[in-house]
Formats: sequence, C-alpha cells, structure tokens
Amino acid sequence: MTARVQSRYRRTLADLSAQGTPVWVRVEVRRFRCATHGCARRIFTERLAPLAAPYARRTSRLTTRLTTALTRVGMLTGGEVGARLLPALGLSASPTTLLRLVHRAVVPAAPTPRVLGVDDWARRRGQTYGTILVDLERRVPVDLLDDRRSETLSTWLKAHPGVEIISRDRAGAYALGARDGAPDALQVADRWHLLKNVGEVLERVLHQHRRAIDDAVSPDDGESAEVTATDLAMGVAPVEGDAADRTTVPLASPTPPVLSSIDTSSAEVAAEGPRTAREVAFEQVHALRATGLSIREVTKRLGLSRVTVRKYLRAEQFPERAGRRSASPSLARWDGHLRTRWAEGCTNARVLWEELTALGFHGSKRAVREYVSDWRKTSRAATDLAPPARSLPLRPSSQQVRWWLTLPETELEPSQRRFVARLVETCPAVREGQRLTRSFMNLFETRDAAQLVPWLEDAEASAMASFRDFAIGLRRDFEAVRASLTSPWSNGQTEGQVTKVKLLKRQMYGRGSLHLLRQRLLCSA
Repeated sequence: MTARVQSRYRRTLADLSAQGTPVWVRVEVRRFRCATHGCARRIFTERLAPLAAPYARRTSRLTTRLTTALTRVGMLTGGEVGARLLPALGLSASPTTLLRLVHRAVVPAAPTPRVLGVDDWARRRGQTYGTILVDLERRVPVDLLDDRRSETLSTWLKAHPGVEIISRDRAGAYALGARDGAPDALQVADRWHLLKNVGEVLERVLHQHRRAIDDAVSPDDGESAEVTATDLAMGVAPVEGDAADRTTVPLASPTPPVLSSIDTSSAEVAAEGPRTAREVAFEQVHALRATGLSIREVTKRLGLSRVTVRKYLRAEQFPERAGRRSASPSLARWDGHLRTRWAEGCTNARVLWEELTALGFHGSKRAVREYVSDWRKTSRAATDLAPPARSLPLRPSSQQVRWWLTLPETELEPSQRRFVARLVETCPAVREGQRLTRSFMNLFETRDAAQLVPWLEDAEASAMASFRDFAIGLRRDFEAVRASLTSPWSNGQTEGQVTKVKLLKRQMYGRGSLHLLRQRLLCSA
C-alpha cells in the first residue's frame, strides 16, 4: 500500500441507457507509485470495483445485462443468425462472441428424474447417433450423450441414482444399459414403436404375397350406382328411373375425362428378364437350404446378400415387386379439387396451379398443365360419359394395403373395403396377418395386459415366420412390453424433444459441436 500519487487519468465507461438515451460515466482514476525498493510493479492504478472491472469499457451492471442478453440471443438463434438480429435490437456482437458466451454459460442444475425417457437422435443420419435423456415428469431434456451404446447409458445412470422408471424404444442397447445402470428401475417399451413394429411385420407379409394383392384389384373398384358429391362436381346428374336402370348424363359444364390406366404391358415385358432371374434365385435358395447348407454358404454360392437370402427363406412363395405408381402421383390428392374447378369452368392451368400452391402443393406449373392436358381434348358437347375414375391405384403398394387392413372399415372408401374383402378371402396368410395385427393393436386400445401372453402364444403358433420372429423378440423384452400396457408413461415427450434437437441442428447448419448443441438444448429448456 502507498499514498504516493504518481498521476491521474480519465476512464469513460458505457452505462445503461436512460429512456433510450446513451449514458457514459467519466471517472478520474489515480496512478500510484510504489515506494518499496525492488518492487516489480512500480506503478499501479486505482480499482473501480464494483463499478467496473479492470480494463472494462462498460460498467459492471451494463456488462451483466448485456452479457445476459447476448447469451440469450445466442442460445435461441445461434451465432450467425443472432449476429444479424442484434442490430435490430440496438446491440452488436460477432457470431464468434455469441458462440463463446453460449459455451461459457452454466447449465442449470436439475434434480435426477424419477421417470426418464431415452431415445436416439441422429448426429449424421445413417452414420452417427447420440442419445437424448428427458425428464418425463418435468417435460424437459436432461442430457445429451455422445453415442447410443449400452455402456454410455449405464455410466450415466450409475452417476445419477434415483431413476425409478425408464421409457425407451425396443433397442437392445438401451435395454441392456438400463438393466445394468439401474437394475431396480421399471423399463417401459414405447407403445408407438410397438405398433409401428407390428405394422412393419404385416407389411413384410404383404410383400411376400404381391401376386395376391395384384389379383385382388378389380376394374370395377370406384364405380357406384348412386350419384355422389364428386359426380355432381364432375358435371354428372342423375336420370329419373329405377335404380337398376339408372344412368347418368353430362351437365352443361365441361367434364374432364377420366385418366386412363397406364399400359403396363411394355413395362412387364422389360421387367420379365430380371424377374425370371430373381425367381430362379428364389428357387435355388430354397433348394440349397433344403440340402442342409447354412445361410452363409448359400450366400457365397449364389452371390446374394444375406438379407436377400433371409427374405427368400421367409417367403412361402416368390415375392413380387410392387409396380410403378400411376402418372403424376404428386397430384393424386388434388384430383378432386382440379376436377371441381374444371367443372366450374376454370380451365387455365396457371390459375389452377396457383390455387393448388396456396393449398400446399409443391409441384411445378408444368405438372398441372400435363395433368389436365387430356381434359382439353374432350369436346364439351360430348354425349358419352367416360367411366368414373377408380379409387384404387393400379397396383397398390404394400404400405397402402397395410393401412387398409388395419384401419376400421368405417374409415375406408367403398372400393377399399371391397378390395380388402377380396384380398382376405383369397389369401389366407393375409387374413391371418390382419387378424394378428388387429388383435395386437386392440391390446393397446383396451390396455388388457392379461391378453398379452395368449397373443404371443397365438403368434408363435402362426405359420408366418415374420410374426413368429416378432413374438420371440417380444418374449425377450416381455416385462417392458407388459409395462407398456399397464403404465401411463410412454416416449411421446421424448420424441418431441428429438424434434427440438433437429431444429437446433438446422439453425446451426448441421455443423454445431455436441457441446454447443447440448448447451443450447439444456440452457433454453
């Protein structure tokens, strides 16, 4: 300490504004000279704490307020976007400064969750994945883990004792990690994933019976003896008479012709060679397997992948591939609107395209023009009415048929109901798959855990390998599956937090580090 003043100088500090007017504080600061011989610091300055820190250009309260504001902006928007937003708020900072403040932010301490949701999220889709942990009671994220290995989850659970319930998907790594890290916790399998899995099993069965699906499509699908609202919109009016003799005539407004089905003869001829090769490979796989060869040996001899060999072995008959969909599939859902507007006299493709764009259509104007081009060729004075459009695609995909088989009949169109009835009548395997799928879905509608074991026994006794394998997998995770029927907890909130992680990644153009992403997720919760 010394009282020897060497000189004085002025410091100008920015302070909080007053009614929008900038305020500066000018302070006269003294320099002192040390009288101690041999002191390394001969001259030192007077400190202004708590008004300002050494070398600061702002007062402490302005620094605190400004740092809080910049950190918040960086948390919510990221570096580049935040730096562009700040001038509109009367502030300024570089993207690097914002990210530095985000990295330095202290994550608020959170209690160990009693009910924990576990799910994976894609750092790079299809390549690297991480794990997100969510407190399902407080509905906030708890942590982001670097990978989705069982050891990582187990380590986190051991470091945070007290978790009583763990809701997760059916990944084996999460089941093992939860069992090792929290052996006393109740594991609950996610109900959405279970229903998704059984739907995928039914879809595999349908893929194995493509021929039955194609045979079930009737050219009469979509026809009806009654005049519907669609018929009126298309310019069709009923003629008085008995129902059996009822016909339809066109109204005065122009009626667009129904698009004819695509001629698939050329496509079938072109695909006949590859299909024959696949059919020969299918027969060879079954023949070699019947001799006792292992799947690995069969793959080596035939040069096929193991996935293909397993698919052929599960199939009872040669699995046909789904054909190409009808032309302009992106406009199929807008067909009713286009026909209604055309019947009203709007034949300008540009106007129609603008209307569809306003309704959510993302296609081009050319696609709309080509879609209605055949309608222009039909004379407005035509007296013969083309047959109505079919409600079913020319060759429905396995995914479409899967939905029709699982939805209630009241939610299906008449043509779809007729198609489903023909399919289950002509193909016993599809009928059995529909029964097993619907009964499994009914377990979750009624939450009847007592019927789980009978369903598993029924599926294990099925002739379809896909359902047998699914039942075996459920047996391995039986306690978690049963808990999904009795527990109110599920992973819906966790999936929502995964969506938030995706949003933050997009804001950072997919280049944010794990630490930065974790800071933004946890500090902005």
